Parts: sequence; structure tokens; C-alpha cells
Amino acid sequence: MGEAILRMLLQNKIKKENIFCSEIKLQRIRHIEKVYKVKCFRRPHEMVKQCEWIILAVKPQDSRDLLHQIAPFLNEKKIIISIMAGVTITNILSVVEKPVKIVRVMPNICIKVGEGAIAITANSLIKTYEFTKIKKMFHKLGEVIEIGEELMNAATALNGSGPAFFLSFLEALIDAGVKMGFTREKSYKFSIQLVRGTLKMLQEEGLHPTLMKEMIASPGGTTISGLVSLEEDAFKGMVIKAVEKAYKRAKELSL
Repeated sequence: MGEAILRMLLQNKIKKENIFCSEIKLQRIRHIEKVYKVKCFRRPHEMVKQCEWIILAVKPQDSRDLLHQIAPFLNEKKIIISIMAGVTITNILSVVEKPVKIVRVMPNICIKVGEGAIAITANSLIKTYEFTKIKKMFHKLGEVIEIGEELMNAATALNGSGPAFFLSFLEALIDAGVKMGFTREKSYKFSIQLVRGTLKMLQEEGLHPTLMKEMIASPGGTTISGLVSLEEDAFKGMVIKAVEKAYKRAKELSL
């Protein structure tokens, strides 16, 4: 995620001399400096001293140690932008032990192609113009959706894990085509295009999924037969249960 954001900043003409990174592994430092031509520090506090906006993109279990390292170098001018799943604003403040401006962001993997869904929230110290600028920056990566922090774990489950759940359905669709006699390549093409076309029609015509489904399912036809089978196997319930399981795990991972 951190590298995808770095690419976005560079693609949007942010000057390389205004971007600083930090990595623990020397191999990653060499990679970033070679590929992106930006300065990369091994010690995170050295980066923090150079920056006003500090994007934290580490695993939740590494967050406490990182926050302890950078806390002495935070002040009222600096903004923490956290994409750490499950690490709340209260968690961050309890570690740094000082008032700090904080924005929490929960993107998904699709930011890599500029089509991410990005949940965002901020604490009360963030000024409106600052929040607007940060949202504008992330808008380059996809759709930015402002929510209350109490819904961040839910966003992690629905938005962060959702692509994997959808891909499981897509994989099953492709396998179904193969079972019926298509080559895997042709079944893949059919499946990808039906998804692309369905989403485009939903967006461009402003349709609700239920309405579009009813447009496809004619009385006594093939589609309604398949939909009945999905209902008999509790398809919707399984999807909801998967998202709820991810939500519970997101809460467990909180500091």
C-alpha cells in the first residue's frame, strides 16, 4: 500500500525532493531509491523530522514500536496519516502521549490501478482545509468515502477484504464455465467482461443491483432458476457471514 501511494504522489507531479521514505530492510531502501529516486531513511524518526505529512503504512503489530520511535519528533504542525488496520486514533494518541493531528485511511488493493475504495476519517485537531487537501490527494487513487471512525473496522472488512470475497465468486464463475465445456481462457474472458459490463451499467444508469437483477431474470427462465439455487444454498448469508468474520478479526487486531 505504501509503495502504491508513493507512485501516486510521483505520478501527480509531487517533487521528488519533497518526498521522504523509511524502510527497515536495506534491500527495500535500495529498491525505493533506485526505482523512485527519492531519499529513503532506515530510521523512521529521520524521515519524520523532514516531513509535515507522515504516512504510516506498517502492519498493526509493528505500529506501537514505530510510534514510540517517532513520538519525540511529532509536533502541532505535523499530521499523521495512518493506513494501519485496526489501529485507532485513541491507540495512536495513547502511545505518542501528546496532542497530534491524525487522519485514518483504509484503502483497498485496487488503489494500485487508481480504482480503490478509500475510507477516511480524522480527529478534531485536523483543520477543514487540511482534511480537504488530504482527501484530494487520495482521490487520485480512487473513490474517497468519509466515515466516522467507529466504522473503520467495518470498512476494513467490507472494503479491504471485499475484493478477495468477490474474487472467490469470480473464480467459481470461471470454473463453472470450464465445467460446461469452455476453455479456461474463454471462460475467463466471459466472466471478466460480464463483471465489467454489469458494473458499468449499474454506474452509468444509476441502477440498484436488485432492479438490474430483476431486468435479467425473466419469468420461468434460466436466470431465475440459478438465483433460486443460490438462495437455497444461502449465498447471501454466506457472503454476509464472511464480511462479519473479517470485521470481528479487524477488531481483534486492534491495539
